[in-house]
Amino acid sequence: MEKFILESGKALARLRTVINDFIEDKIEGNVTNVILFILAFFVVFVTSFSLIFGIQTLIYGYVYFLIIFLILAIILIWLAIFYESDKHLETDRHNFKVQPIDKYRIRFEYINIDKDSKEQFFRLLKGRKVQEKINFTVGNKSGDSANHRILFVLFDELLVGGIQDFSGERKRDFFQLLMNSFLMNNEPLKENTLKTSFSAWKNDQEKINSRNQRKFIRQMLNKE
Repeated sequence: MEKFILESGKALARLRTVINDFIEDKIEGNVTNVILFILAFFVVFVTSFSLIFGIQTLIYGYVYFLIIFLILAIILIWLAIFYESDKHLETDRHNFKVQPIDKYRIRFEYINIDKDSKEQFFRLLKGRKVQEKINFTVGNKSGDSANHRILFVLFDELLVGGIQDFSGERKRDFFQLLMNSFLMNNEPLKENTLKTSFSAWKNDQEKINSRNQRKFIRQMLNKE
């Protein structure tokens, strides 16, 4: 059964690729093009049928042709809608893999976020982008850099493989995720500040303060 499911999944993926390519390249995901394609296909089909079986057969069986036309229209419109929904799903997701975390065991009181922010945080855990930015306030007493560092530790614990090896485009994508997802004490995050704080944070991993921050986050995530 498992093998059947795996093979069926691969076959469906190949079929969806063909369909998506057809809709994207030929029909271009445009409703008008879908309608024109349906009409063109139907005209070709009816013309071919009448040439083979005669116009009389076509007249007697017009009801069946109308049914075929409606079925074809429904299928193609559904495929176009499905393709469009896929595009929206892709734009709703971030490109980082999150480790499996039991959201009900997370101690949100550690980072002092409200109910709405919790829902946005859960979206991040599911691989989705936030709809409203989360106001991150942890570490106010130690200044902004502490806030950034604790945020880095949080994602170092959340993301598969951590973030310490991020560089180049991957690091820029990560910074963009943070800027799109969080406020720092009600202020937008700045890329230059993130760059500076990230470099300093990476170099300070063995210091006591960094170890305490990691312990704090691991307790918050109920990892220890």
